[in-house]
Amino acid sequence: MYSAVFECVACGHTMELNQPNEQELIEPLECIQIDGGCGRPKRQTRFILQQQASHLINSQFVELQELPEQMKGGIQPERILCIGEQDLAGRLNPGDRVKANGVLFIRSQRKGGKDTPVFDIFLRIHSLERQNIPLEEIIISEEEENEIKDIARDEGVYDLLTRSIAPSIFGMERIKESLMLQLFGGEAQVNEDGTRNRGDIHILLMGDPGVAKSQLLHYMSTISPRGRFASGQSASAAGLTAAAVQDAAADGRWTLEAGALVLADLGLAAIDEFDKMNTADRSSMHEAMEQQSISISKAGINASLRTRCAVLAAANPTSGRFQPISDAPFTSQINLAPPLISRFDIIWLMTDTPNENDDQKIASHIIDNRLKGSSELLVKEGTIPDPTRSAAQRKDAKKVNGKYAILPRDLLRKYVAYSKRTFHPKLDDEARAKIVAYYVETRKTGGESEDSVAITARSLEALSRLAEASARIRLSDKATAEDAERAIRLTKTWRHELMGENFDMTTIESGKKGKVRNQEKQIIDIVSVLQNDSGTAANLLDVLTEAERLDIPRSKAEDIIDKLCRDGRMMRPSGYDTLQVV
Repeated sequence: MYSAVFECVACGHTMELNQPNEQELIEPLECIQIDGGCGRPKRQTRFILQQQASHLINSQFVELQELPEQMKGGIQPERILCIGEQDLAGRLNPGDRVKANGVLFIRSQRKGGKDTPVFDIFLRIHSLERQNIPLEEIIISEEEENEIKDIARDEGVYDLLTRSIAPSIFGMERIKESLMLQLFGGEAQVNEDGTRNRGDIHILLMGDPGVAKSQLLHYMSTISPRGRFASGQSASAAGLTAAAVQDAAADGRWTLEAGALVLADLGLAAIDEFDKMNTADRSSMHEAMEQQSISISKAGINASLRTRCAVLAAANPTSGRFQPISDAPFTSQINLAPPLISRFDIIWLMTDTPNENDDQKIASHIIDNRLKGSSELLVKEGTIPDPTRSAAQRKDAKKVNGKYAILPRDLLRKYVAYSKRTFHPKLDDEARAKIVAYYVETRKTGGESEDSVAITARSLEALSRLAEASARIRLSDKATAEDAERAIRLTKTWRHELMGENFDMTTIESGKKGKVRNQEKQIIDIVSVLQNDSGTAANLLDVLTEAERLDIPRSKAEDIIDKLCRDGRMMRPSGYDTLQVV
């Protein structure tokens, strides 16, 4: 309420009072005689609020925080509560990036209905300036722009950028190559019918403990413009997506709190312990990853928040270490639903397998990094330079024949930002033909069973995104056959490492190997035939006998029957020895 009109009960005189804050309604102390009132003080009369005559305006409480990418390591961004009024109310959503102009004011905290000597600082917003240009907060000088162009023209740019991804971690060249492409990403497309195809690349790292998954995630969240790191196990009330929470600063009213994906809009969200996220996040992650938005309908709040970010997730096996894929499909060894796993463009399986030659190299690399590191205590005291500072990195960056051996972190961030906001690649005819040919040829190979599908239409978009990201690295608006070949080669690599020669996309989408799905179908067919022949429920012994004729062992058939009954696809109508298809 901007100004309130009150009526004196004793004389009927009305008066208008400005309302300076939102916490309490200010009433008249007396019926002002000079304005035609009776002059009675408040204790001798009553004042009734005339709502229709009062001036009400829309208002919105928001909390602004400093941009995280402008903060030094370990420092929490400053926050301030703001009030937007009239046409400024309702214009801001969680995750929006704005410049706010306004006037600061203080307000006493109230306890027990009384003011206290402790004050809160607020900003009353007068104007807003949205940051509509993607990644515009990253400032690139003309000298840096020319340096980026020189790097992009070099034939070894892909190897250079791959080496620059987490250089302290030994090996993993193909994984780092995929992370490099994820940083640059493809181009989001809007279709004529209003639908949208995402351009961000989602990658899942599944692996045994101690294979550097978390280190890769931390590095990517710091190197990516608008990068965010979160853990599925210890996320805030907003979780990974968003939530409606009661805000004490807003007098207990329900407000929207943005999660990691919303805050990483137009950037990258690195999510550790992805398999341990809460139930609410699991249900909303499908929409957040594919449609790249989150719909909230709770406590009178209806909003759609944008999550246009690449997702880099890490997950551990349920049994501690991964068993060989030949023994059990990876989908049964991880606590993630198959439909959610299928949202990822690339899935890497990182196992800790002893190998004397590799172990020697990894051990030497780790110890060498330890010896090259700087004392954290001395860095904080200022005794020695901070090796993470961009200026120090640029000065000490090793060059061979005038070229970087590893790209400095600050320059890599600016390279990514410059490429993403300047270049918008599309596939040329040759690239399109190569991807289509690979898709058609792979579909022919099939899988290990009749209902196996080696590749689905969703994989086509993933290949296109990878090819577009490859073109962005060269600072090109055209994805060529070379870019398509890089996308196909990388796709073949992760598919082979994940499931071998007989890659089955249906296994990822259903969580079952093709052979298991085929055996389930055979058991159901046997029960259906016996059921129709007898006119009653099938006998368990007859079903097991027929299954053995189809080379399904008795114990395996019994396990399949038990599972089909648990899933509700079959039932035992007259006891354990009878079976009927539902």
